[in-house]
This record gives sequence, structure tokens and C-alpha cells, in this order.
Amino acid sequence: MKTLEDFIAKYQSYQDLATVRVHSHVQYGEQSFPLVSLHYGNPEAPTLLFVGGIHGLERIGAQLSLSLLNSFHQRLTWDQPLKDMLQHVQVVFIPLANPYGYFEVIRGNGNGVDLMRNSPVEADEKVNFLLGGHRLSRKIHWYRGSEMQQETRFITDTVQDILKKSNCLISIDAHSGFGFRDQLWFPFAGSRKEFPLLNELYLFFELFRQSHPYHIYKIEPQSKNYLTHGDIWDHCFLNIRQPHQIFLPLTLEMGSWIWVKKNPLQLFSKTGLFNPIKEHRLNRTLRRHRPFFDFVLHSLASSDVWTSRSVAQSFLTNERARMKYYGSNK
Repeated sequence: MKTLEDFIAKYQSYQDLATVRVHSHVQYGEQSFPLVSLHYGNPEAPTLLFVGGIHGLERIGAQLSLSLLNSFHQRLTWDQPLKDMLQHVQVVFIPLANPYGYFEVIRGNGNGVDLMRNSPVEADEKVNFLLGGHRLSRKIHWYRGSEMQQETRFITDTVQDILKKSNCLISIDAHSGFGFRDQLWFPFAGSRKEFPLLNELYLFFELFRQSHPYHIYKIEPQSKNYLTHGDIWDHCFLNIRQPHQIFLPLTLEMGSWIWVKKNPLQLFSKTGLFNPIKEHRLNRTLRRHRPFFDFVLHSLASSDVWTSRSVAQSFLTNERARMKYYGSNK
């Protein structure tokens, strides 16, 4: 996908099986960029939301989202069990949340705003200078902006629309960043407080561990890495989710040093810090996350297994979850 026209042609080609929604268009200069989501399956059922391209410079996030979307759509043309599953789940893709940033190869949107620092949520303690979000200048990375951007509202509106009908949602937001491992982060980004649905999350990942014992991910709260203001998923969980709803917002942070250590010369490329440059490494990255995508889909179709109140609220589950993710039984 090299041009905006390629992207438009691609998502329009999926209209035979998906409900394609154009939320709005963002205008930067003379060019208009569509904000698009694609919806499959039963909107009242447990839902998987896959988001790519929030940070335009981290192109691998959008590429992974588009790759999974294409594979999923193609399977629906012949895979009858998958078609049947869509009576019991919904799958929503936002393949390119920040189209201007993607095509201009920049982190923020056309206003220089880092969309992952753009919600109204304030961290409850001091954050790292600049990295945690700031309002000093749009010319400096991690600029929060003075108001919620259209692209940010696109994501939050999509979450709100899903949770109006579905009481169970798992979102996966694909990024890349420094690290030698692929990581799955869960809230909070702005607080070290315990995630309220920790027990359900623990049971969900125990199923994943049992069915994929040699998986590649490090799983932990984002707060163990750094705190930020304005996290989109903190905002959605705290301000959109209703108390009775299951919502697990996950951030897939693909470790870019996995690629850099094998090809140090890519450090001299504009995109080399955050993306696999060599084609075989890109293809390998696009393959390596498919098992998790499939697991989430199947786990949502069987969500009663890990959302059962009698199990999720047990004292034993609570203690194990706290010890695993926070290192204490406080």
C-alpha cells in the first residue's frame, strides 16, 4: 500500500463481505484522508477490535493490521466454520487510524499531535519529561495537542459504538518500539493502580499460555515501562466502558531491536528504528502474530470460559493475578 488511492481501493474491495464505515475525512492541505473501519459478524456478540497505524512512523502496525484483514477476508470466501463463528463474534478493523501520518511517514497527525497522548486523561503522578506527553511544541515528539483530534475521536467513537451493543470487547492496538521482545501491554498507562478487570485478563492469558505454551510475548501492565498522559485506551476504559462490561484493551508493542540487531545499517533509514526493512523480516513479522489473532477470535467465541463471575471473582484467581502482574498480594 504505497498511496492513499491504494488504500481507498483496498478497503472498497472488501464491501462484499464487510460493512465498511467511513467515520469522517480529515483534511490536511489539499488532500482528504478517510477514517475507515470494517465490521464483520454479529454486532451484539463479543468483539475483537484490531487497530493499526496510530503512529504513522511505525508503519509495521498498519501493515500488520492490513495483512490480518486481508487474510481474514479471504478466508471468509471459503472457510465455512469461520463464517459460522461470525454468528457468535464480531471482528472490527481500523487498519489505518492515522492515514496522514502513515503516508507522510511521521509519528503524529497533520497537526503534529501524538494521538496516543491526545485524550483528556491525566496521569496521576509525574511522567517522564517529553515522553510522557507535553504541550510545549508540535515540533517535538509526543505533543499532546490542546484538544482531541478527529483521528482520536474516530477511535473512541468506534469503541463507544461497539460497547453500545456488545458487552465484551478485546482491542489490540499494534505499535513498534525499542525492545528485544514483542510485548502485550494492558492498562493503565497513566497510573500504577491495579487494572480493575485483572482477574478476567489473568484467566484469558492463562488460556493463551496453556494453548500456546511457547508464545513469544512478554505480558505486563504498561505502567511497568513508563507512564503517559492522554492514553486513548485509558480514556476508553475509564470513560466509555460501563461497569458490567468486559473490556480488555491490549497494546501490541513489537520489539524493533529484533530487526535492528540483525541489520544495524537500517538505523540510518528514516523508518529503520521502528520497522523491519528487509522483505523477509517484514514477512516473518506479518506471520508471527497470526496465532494470537486466531486465539483471541476463538476465545471470544468461548468467552464464558474466562468471564464466568464465579471463577473470575474467586480469591485464588485474584491472588494469582496480582502476584503474576504486580509482584505482590497487596
